[in-house]
Amino acid sequence: MLMIRTQQTRLGMLGQINPLLKLIVCLSVTIVALTLHRLTAIWLLVGSLLLLALLTVRLSPKVWGYSAIVLIIGVAISTILRDENTALLSALRLIAIALPAPLLAGTTAPSDLVRALQAVRLPGFLVLSIMLIWRFLPLIQQEAQRIIEANQLRGVNLARQPRQWFSGLFLPLIFRIVSYADEVTIGLETRGYDPNAPRSNSRPLKWQSSDTYFTLGAAVLLCGIGYLEWNR
Repeated sequence: MLMIRTQQTRLGMLGQINPLLKLIVCLSVTIVALTLHRLTAIWLLVGSLLLLALLTVRLSPKVWGYSAIVLIIGVAISTILRDENTALLSALRLIAIALPAPLLAGTTAPSDLVRALQAVRLPGFLVLSIMLIWRFLPLIQQEAQRIIEANQLRGVNLARQPRQWFSGLFLPLIFRIVSYADEVTIGLETRGYDPNAPRSNSRPLKWQSSDTYFTLGAAVLLCGIGYLEWNR
């Protein structure tokens, strides 16, 4: 129990929220972002998501800087091709669609995500597939960083030699992914994993007071966005 509380503290205030509730809210925010056409409404949504991301998700300044550069370049290209308001609206909508994913990933432990997916009665093989993809993403990032560092030790700077990307980065990364897939497959087979077998749950999902506050806050935000969007 102490380990679980420590993990929730490390994940921040959103780490204590029901994972199924967070999943539903993230999907709702994504759908709402696709329907918005007024700058005031989408500014409110993006501002709220950015504030929440800054408070709960631990990302390095380099990641934020790269994201800002990519966004500025995208807005500039869109402004050249179309008018300024349309370009800004498209950029803000893209941010609103992209932010819920890192918010969910950065504040939800893999075990909590499994419990949320099982609570909606998804098939066992689908839950396993989602979790393997979820778990492989940080592993791929770590392997890519190790490959880049190994190339630097050999005197190969991939940032300045794009021609070496395939042989120096993508090819060894593909081999590592295949190797990980083989290891996972062997591990599941040796342990007799059966996706259709019944399973017990030592930590069933429970509704807490923090979930109520989170739901009310999300509802107020979405109502405010809806008022700004559809109020004529």
